[in-house]
Amino acid sequence: MKSCFHYSIWCTGLVLLLIACGSTRRTTEKGADALPAAVPSARAALSEGDRQRLEYYYLEATKQKMLDNHVAAYDLLQYCRTICPDAPEVLYDLSLYNMLLQDTTAWHMLERAAQLDPQNTYYLQSLASYQLEHNQPEAALAQLEKLARLEPSRTDVLGQLVSLYVRQNRPADAIRALDRIEMLEGKLQNVSYQKFALYKQMGQEKKAFAELESLCREYPHEMSYRLAIGNQLLQADRIAEAQKVYDQVRRIDPDNAGLKLSMLELYRKTDNDSLFSLMRDSLMFAPSTESNVRGALLRDYVTEEMQEDSTGRRRVVATFERLDSLFAKDLDILQLRAAYLATYDKQNDSDFVAIMDRIIDLEPENTQALFYLMQYYGQHQDYPRLEDICRRGVLTHPDELVCHYYLGIACYQQDKKTEAMQAFREGILRKTPESRPGMVADLYSIVGDLLHEMGDEKGCFEAYDSCLVYQDDNVSCLNNYAYFLSLKEADLDRAEEMSYRAIRLEPDNRTFLDTYAWILFMKGRYGEAQAYMDRVCPPEAEDSALLADPQVGGVVLEHAGDIAAMNGLQDQALRFWLLAERAGGSGLSALLPRKIKLKRYIK
Repeated sequence: MKSCFHYSIWCTGLVLLLIACGSTRRTTEKGADALPAAVPSARAALSEGDRQRLEYYYLEATKQKMLDNHVAAYDLLQYCRTICPDAPEVLYDLSLYNMLLQDTTAWHMLERAAQLDPQNTYYLQSLASYQLEHNQPEAALAQLEKLARLEPSRTDVLGQLVSLYVRQNRPADAIRALDRIEMLEGKLQNVSYQKFALYKQMGQEKKAFAELESLCREYPHEMSYRLAIGNQLLQADRIAEAQKVYDQVRRIDPDNAGLKLSMLELYRKTDNDSLFSLMRDSLMFAPSTESNVRGALLRDYVTEEMQEDSTGRRRVVATFERLDSLFAKDLDILQLRAAYLATYDKQNDSDFVAIMDRIIDLEPENTQALFYLMQYYGQHQDYPRLEDICRRGVLTHPDELVCHYYLGIACYQQDKKTEAMQAFREGILRKTPESRPGMVADLYSIVGDLLHEMGDEKGCFEAYDSCLVYQDDNVSCLNNYAYFLSLKEADLDRAEEMSYRAIRLEPDNRTFLDTYAWILFMKGRYGEAQAYMDRVCPPEAEDSALLADPQVGGVVLEHAGDIAAMNGLQDQALRFWLLAERAGGSGLSALLPRKIKLKRYIK
């Protein structure tokens, strides 16, 4: 037998699940060791020898599946089909394989297996699942109804029927299915609520409320069911009836939190503002109120107050202060306060940062707070705080490369170069196929910068090459790689190409323009170099302006002098050399004093 599919198809964990589900499925009436029976007419046409061969090879296919030899199992099943094309167990198992192969025959095989053995509940279940997955609800409904008749005690099937009946706007059928679930499992809250909603949909109010009353009788001590009746009455504007229900609950359980929420809605609905405010405050400041309930009340309160005049803002701030004194570690309140500051008080950065610091203390894995604080401390150049927050981020989110990146930045800015390199390299080690290519590229780029600073030129260029693999337009890498190549006067054509790409990406970046001008200078193209350098250091610019410009340092000014000198502009060259000497900084040529003294370029 020759295999008709490729082994690589099976490189997925889903295979094991589907094949496990498809192993020798039988109806519930059959013995565990019996071979699934095919339609009598299909087997009747077989000789006794063919029947034995079919059974033998099918059992062998099942054995191979259990051993995870799926290629062999598939081939054996295909061979079984040559013996008996309509053996349902063979069609069923092949359909599962063909689903994985995305073979269009899978559906037809599965449907045929169910037709041939209509009592087999496994076939019906698989067929219904396939039809639901492929948006065929009516066809799936027919299979599930058959399944419910064959296995009437399966509440999972009844639940699926309820969903499909509701989807097809058949509330009466859905209620009948829910009644069957209740017969099997007893009175259930979710079932009663569903029946209530369906009766309401059908306009049968009495039956709807009778359903909730029945739930209350079943669980007389559960006040939430009684409150559900009151809440539905209130929603239907049957105020007096709702009030009567709430009074009943109050007599039994006066401190019931759900009752207070219901009364709050009653006061809102009846425009009783004073009682509404008292009840809301009672709930909001009570220690017994659940955090999520308090948060919902506070959210509504802030929204309402901020629609008022300026006094509303003061009341909100006072409320937050009071809640903070009572529930200092309530994360919901802190997050709502942060949201309030971000929405209504954007100028108050210090308060917002303080809240974010408290949030991350309570919930170290909170990424929103983590990333905000990283951004804030970075923008404000608070590098000790940035380092602290990034170290916490690395512990809680070790695969977030941005934490490693900013940790390295924070360490570098504090002159902790070894720790900075360690942070960047740890970030690179943490990269995965899902990591953002731009972030991986940035990590490689800055590692290259540090290695060059440490004198490891080979390692520097290797890091830059890796950077450009992940992001070929990483502008910082393109510029620095090009400039460092020009310093060693190596591969100037590649250096020019990279530098030109950098200035195309950022045409107004004078650092990049200086690099490109310098490479042109190194290649002897002095006129072109002068044109670009004039955009960096305009001859008409005041000396004070050039010295104060952060993008124009001593090295750039020396370059400007060198280029001017080679273009015969000696006075301009001398001026820029003198300014370079005044500006100082690392990277200046040791020959600068001689250039000034001799008033000419010296290589």
